[in-house]
Parts: sequence; C-alpha cells; structure tokens
Amino acid sequence: MDTTILIDVLKDEFRPYQEKLYEALSQREQLVAPAVVFGELLPQFKGNEKEAGEFLSDHRIAIEPLDVASVSSASKGWLKYLSRREKIVCPNCGQALPQRMHFLSDFYIGGYASARCDAILTRDRGIYKKYFPDLEGYAGCLR
Repeated sequence: MDTTILIDVLKDEFRPYQEKLYEALSQREQLVAPAVVFGELLPQFKGNEKEAGEFLSDHRIAIEPLDVASVSSASKGWLKYLSRREKIVCPNCGQALPQRMHFLSDFYIGGYASARCDAILTRDRGIYKKYFPDLEGYAGCLR
C-alpha cells in the first residue's frame, strides 16, 4: 500500500484509485504497508496514533517494519534517482532552479513493495515505474 491511496480515501478524491482498494478488500487480498506509510498518514489524523491505527485496521491494512531486503531495494532506486537528477539553472542569473523532488520515503515504500509484495497499490505511477521497473501494479495501477 502506498500512502496516496489512503489519503484519497480520507479526502474522498481520485475515486478510481479508491475503488482499487475496495476491490482488493472484497477479494480478501492481504494488504500491508511499511511503517513509513503510517508516518506519512499520521498528519492526516493530527498525530493521533489511535485514530490512524483504527483507520488502517478498518481497511485491513497491516503495518510492518522495514527489513534489510526492503531497505536495500529502496537504496538501489534512491541511488539511481540521485544519479539521474538534472541540475537546472536559470539562463539569466545562473541560479539553480527548483525541480520535482522525491523523498526517501517514496523509495522505502517502493523497496518494501519490491522485496515483500506481489504488487503495489498506488496512484503515483511515475516513481515506481521508473525506479522499480519489475514492480507490478495492483489492478493495473502502474499502467
């Protein structure tokens, strides 16, 4: 599980992706997420761990710690990302311009899914397709 889908449920946005979650639940899929997802989700509950835990429990999503295989897979993707990042400079003043940045947590989620899961349920296709090309998307969510 990626955090994006859970936030979509909470905010009632991106209904097609919410439906993929509910499809997985109806199929009795085993839904798991690395602990970093809990950390990313917690601000949606204003830090209330009990409420966040109840939400995850209600959606039958287990939170698991990151293991060495997951972190190793994440690190490979992160290194690839760091090596590909372009330095963009303003042609007028020479200052570095901001660019889209990913966070290490995105790579932990991808690494966890690569090492431990059959597929990932996410709305954020780009990062997982680019840096975890062997990772399958649940219900075609990486197409």
